[in-house]
Amino acid sequence: MLIMDSGEAGSKKERNEEYSINRLPRELIERIFFRLPVSTLLVCIGVCTRWKNLIRDPNFVTSHLKHASHYSLIFFQQDYVAGKHYPSDAILIDKAWSQSTYAVLTIDPDDLLCGSCNGIICLYTKTLTIKIANLATGECLHLEKPIKNLSGDQFLFYSFGFHPLTREYKITHLGDYVEGRP
Repeated sequence: MLIMDSGEAGSKKERNEEYSINRLPRELIERIFFRLPVSTLLVCIGVCTRWKNLIRDPNFVTSHLKHASHYSLIFFQQDYVAGKHYPSDAILIDKAWSQSTYAVLTIDPDDLLCGSCNGIICLYTKTLTIKIANLATGECLHLEKPIKNLSGDQFLFYSFGFHPLTREYKITHLGDYVEGRP
């Protein structure tokens, strides 16, 4: 029977920590992460708090997009049964042509794509909201339309983009109201 004293056990723990990946410099971990597809990064978020904070950092997201040599594809499937349209899920396909399990966003038949930028999409809905969605993470934000008093949405146009100086996503809204028109 081998008996270790507490001094030996402590040194073994110290040796394990010495070789821990968390001892790598942040810059090196970033360089490794820049080469990974988004679907893999989403798995890495669950490894430790340090990685989660790094991957969720807006500066990292911007840099990852700049380093990306490929782009994911988004497919909106149409569910059409017995002459009726039904809501469907958006499907995100990554570099390896495999479906991401993180992309769960329901697209209603009447939703219209206003634009996409840096992996974020903007959808215009008939339910008086605008959806801003990150299909890689499945996160979705519902915003109320800024103007509700126009007669019908046929007079409205929405667009979506990113302002590089302020580093903010912007929704532009153009409207035309013709008096006396329903």
